[in-house]
Amino acid sequence: MESILQNYNDVLKKTINDIFHTNLKKQLDQLDINGNVMNYVNLLSNLDQSLCEMAKVSLKTLFETLDKSFKKSMERKSKYSIKSYHERTILTIFGEVSFKRTFYTSKTSGKNYCYVDRLLGLHKYDYFDPYLKSIILEYSADNSMPKTAKYINNLIGNRIYIDDKFQYFSRQTVRNIILNSKLSHMKMEQVDETPEELYIIADEKWIHTQNNDHNDVMEKSIVLFEDIKNHKLVNKMIFASLDKSFLDNALNYINDKYDVEKIKRIYCMGDGASWIKSLQYEFKFHKDMKVIYGLDKFHFLQALHHLCFDEELEKTMKDRILADMKEEFNFLCDSLIIKSPHRIDVILEKQQYILNNWKFIYNMYHFHLSCPMESQISHNLAALFTSRPKGFSIEMINILTKLRLLYKNKFNIKKLFFHNFNSLEIITINKEELNFDILDSNKSFTPAYKDKLYHPTLSFFSMKNNSNYY
Repeated sequence: MESILQNYNDVLKKTINDIFHTNLKKQLDQLDINGNVMNYVNLLSNLDQSLCEMAKVSLKTLFETLDKSFKKSMERKSKYSIKSYHERTILTIFGEVSFKRTFYTSKTSGKNYCYVDRLLGLHKYDYFDPYLKSIILEYSADNSMPKTAKYINNLIGNRIYIDDKFQYFSRQTVRNIILNSKLSHMKMEQVDETPEELYIIADEKWIHTQNNDHNDVMEKSIVLFEDIKNHKLVNKMIFASLDKSFLDNALNYINDKYDVEKIKRIYCMGDGASWIKSLQYEFKFHKDMKVIYGLDKFHFLQALHHLCFDEELEKTMKDRILADMKEEFNFLCDSLIIKSPHRIDVILEKQQYILNNWKFIYNMYHFHLSCPMESQISHNLAALFTSRPKGFSIEMINILTKLRLLYKNKFNIKKLFFHNFNSLEIITINKEELNFDILDSNKSFTPAYKDKLYHPTLSFFSMKNNSNYY
């Protein structure tokens, strides 16, 4: 390790000095002696460019130093024969980095092996580095693919620029990276104290599709929370999917996070759709638990408004409904039909809607429930899928939904991506396993592979039989 650091430092000191000296001298020679704001901008750009060049040279020097050090090691000489040398170029946040590395052949198995690629966990033939991919996944969870491409292109290389930068990423490139990326699943840890009551609100969002005969698809979503305080949902968790997996995920979440035997009541709320009403039968974890369904007040009052078109009559009908005076309510509806026969279809439709949800309307007011699902569906799904006219493939809807839920549920997408980067299968992990201190600026980084630096046969990266690696 000491020899690696010494070689690295010796080469790097001279290189960094040359970069700053050359760039600064060139810039000073071009200064406008008459005074110009571009003098200031160009000096900033020069420093920015020098820092990027320094970072790229540092990476190249470090990669090649690691390669040379392993090539000279006894571990290598005893197990691997030198086969060839190849240059590799990867795109990093500083720009393109090209470096040479050695390929070996195992003396026992005859298989090819590249120490640097394996040590760094880089997939073979992959031009884009893992960190850029992680940013794409994180940013696309809240933005469109063209906007994500523009954002990532602006991050690469110089940050201070006037002319248009080179565009490394297109919308299609971003799409391909999203489709081919895998993120680990998180297993929930049980809370210290399980509440006696939980709340579930539900709704759906229709999404435009491509390559699907122009048919829209319905994505169902539920939001689980423990309470509402200061107009915020406490310990909120969002679930959504095109199929029924949202329900399985929610049930598993409750079972993992809470002691279900201590939950006495679960309140389900929604707009009265049959699939939402059926939730009251899905969340009964034990015989003593009560699952109570309530009709969203927004949809109830909206139906009442369309029924009456009169503020005083709306108040009267609302009083009759909450007092469980069904005959009086029907009488008022009959009177409306006599008074406005041209509105008979609307009146009958809204009357039947209220009658079908009579008990659920009462529950909503009796238990003092609130259902902010309209705002939730807008922020959680509509903002990404339907805020602008566009269509998605079914596969992309499923992937973007998972990214969106991770983002809205405040999971660290970067860490989940890195944890699964070197595995062919989706890994389920506990919170304590998800530890990447290098991503925390307040913590110093000690490589996990420090004691395994010259032991390529050890499966540190869990890449056994993985064709992505040499």
